[in-house]
This record gives sequence, structure tokens and C-alpha cells, in this order.
Amino acid sequence: MAKLLFIGPPGSGKGTQCKLLKKYGFSHLSSGDLIRSSTDPLIVKYREQDYPKGLLLEDKLLFNLLEKSLPKNFDKYTLDGFVRTLPQAKYAKKKGLVDLVFYIKVYKKTAIGRILKRNEGRKDDNPKSIGGRFLEYQNKTKPTLDYLKKNFEFYEIDGSKTIEEVNREVLKILGINE
Repeated sequence: MAKLLFIGPPGSGKGTQCKLLKKYGFSHLSSGDLIRSSTDPLIVKYREQDYPKGLLLEDKLLFNLLEKSLPKNFDKYTLDGFVRTLPQAKYAKKKGLVDLVFYIKVYKKTAIGRILKRNEGRKDDNPKSIGGRFLEYQNKTKPTLDYLKKNFEFYEIDGSKTIEEVNREVLKILGINE
């Protein structure tokens, strides 16, 4: 099982855990990174108008972006920021894009504190965008969790722990010994 989905609220540590798994041979596919680097005119328009508000990219555009970016003939990757809606979850199931789901649960106050402390120069790391991102999470992503629980091997992890503690738990679930 090497097609891993990391899901959780903004600032939960999804991207951090995906990056830590690179040393074990996992490719890291971040929808945010793909969106920020895309030259597709529709995605550039989204990035300029909706991304700073914390709004999600339209499912169809995200599917297209992901299809172009998935490693060919490679089944060892982490998905970060893709699956965030029910149509995306159904798409992932239909296409066999996910074997295992890690839901990193963290309180909103903790997550906001983390976002405001990180220094990555992201346009969506400001109070207005953060509010929009949490609203999108609450309305679109959180309802998707039930579908994911029913259709994939699903693990809930306490994201309030340290990065190292969360990583140890992920590695233990994956059967990777340090």
C-alpha cells in the first residue's frame, strides 16, 4: 500500500508528513504546489482571483492537473491537498489513486497558529485567506471524511502532537522501521 492520501484542516501538517516520507521513496504531490506553479490560463486566473480568498480549485480543473502530474507507472506517492470534496473522493476511488488515508485531526486554533508562524511566502497564509480556507474545509472537506472512512483504509491521527510523534505514528502504520 503505497498510494497515500493525507487529509485534514489547513495547518494540520499534511504537507510536512508528506515531505518526511520522501526519504522512504514516496513522491509528494501537493495540489497547492501544482496550482502555484501551473501556467494553465484557467488555473492562473483562479490563482489570482479565488486562491487568495481561500477558495478551492474547481474539481474538473484539479482532476486535469493531477492527471498530468501523477508519476507514470509509479505507485508510491503521497497526495496532499487532493481529495477535498466528495466528487474528488469518488474520482480517487474510481481511478484507484488511494490505498490508505491519513486524517490528521487538529483544533482550528492550533492550526491557525501554525499557519501564521510558517514563513513560506504563500499568498493564502493571511487571516482573510485562512478564514476562507477553514470555511471551505468545514463545508466541503469535512463531509467527505465519512465517504473516505467507508471506502478506504482510514487512520485518524492526533495532529496536535509534535511533527516527530505524528511521523512515528505514520511510519508505524506503514510498517516502516526507523
